[in-house]
Amino acid sequence: FEMSFATQEDVFAVGEEVLSAVFEKFAPEGSVVTKAPYPIISYKQAMLEFGSDKPDLRFDMKITDVKDIFKDSEFKVFSNALDEKSTIACIKVDDNATYFSRKKTDELTEFVKIYKAKGLPFVKYENKEFTGGISKFLGDKEKEELVKKLELKDNDILFFGADNKMVVYQTLGALRCKLARDLDLIKKGDYKLLWVTKFPSFEWSEEEGRLMAMHHPFTHPKEEDIPLLDTDPAAVRADAYDMVVNGVEVGGGSIRIHDSQLQAKMFEILGFTPERAQEQFGFLMNAFKYGAPPHGGLAYGLDRWVSLFAGLDSIRDCIAFPKNNSGRDVMLDAPAALDQKQLDELNLVIDIKE
Repeated sequence: FEMSFATQEDVFAVGEEVLSAVFEKFAPEGSVVTKAPYPIISYKQAMLEFGSDKPDLRFDMKITDVKDIFKDSEFKVFSNALDEKSTIACIKVDDNATYFSRKKTDELTEFVKIYKAKGLPFVKYENKEFTGGISKFLGDKEKEELVKKLELKDNDILFFGADNKMVVYQTLGALRCKLARDLDLIKKGDYKLLWVTKFPSFEWSEEEGRLMAMHHPFTHPKEEDIPLLDTDPAAVRADAYDMVVNGVEVGGGSIRIHDSQLQAKMFEILGFTPERAQEQFGFLMNAFKYGAPPHGGLAYGLDRWVSLFAGLDSIRDCIAFPKNNSGRDVMLDAPAALDQKQLDELNLVIDIKE
């Protein structure tokens, strides 16, 4: 749905009304569902605490920053992660240290390499002592501060990440979800809903060598961040939001730009010349001249909802015309060969290189 003269709060009110009705009608009997108004957390908080912009709230195990504890560490893995671009963080698994045998920690170490982590430091807390893993590299003061900050109890285990910030958060975010599944910490029938807001407007693309729009270039920046477009565009937050249920993004939207000068500024930051912006988006820029109202909206994914209520791990079985991994539609046998007549009508030539 789209609405004119709408604020984020207006969109949330309608979105929550829709979902309340959906859950009342379709949620399996006995389900425990978050009641509206739903919790709202920022993108920054989601990444810092859950390592994901679509956090699963059905279990705890939040990520904790412990960089300050190891600021004087002589342990090379930690001392190498003390620069501004890096961090040291951990997740605590309550009362399960004995579960994690050498074989299991080795398997987890291989798992985190998927997310570019170089390893998985860990330490157990048993009988008020740190044992196993990296325990021999911890100083007495560091141990004392870990016990206090993490509120450690007997049979707890800590898993650490020490690397580039994004690597650490993505690694620990994926690890907390895996551990929750492995330890059967997720209650079936729970539906934990939340809004994630204040996404960055831009993200840096190494491939392109420039800033790219995180959502799309028509997303309105937060009003208080607009002055940063001239001084620090990477710090600008967007008036964008996602609806998340059980670690799955089921909907998203934003407040749109309705001012031609602001839109031109966004295009400039994204590397568009005025000529190229006019060539590609002239229809939009011209429309603004006629007084487009402030507007925003939200779109839900029907296939996502069906997969959630059906208890499926993949939405592939819920899509009317699913594609396989190579992008082929096996129901329609598409893409298929085209007649030469069709190619001639469109002045197309197919050049197949070996």
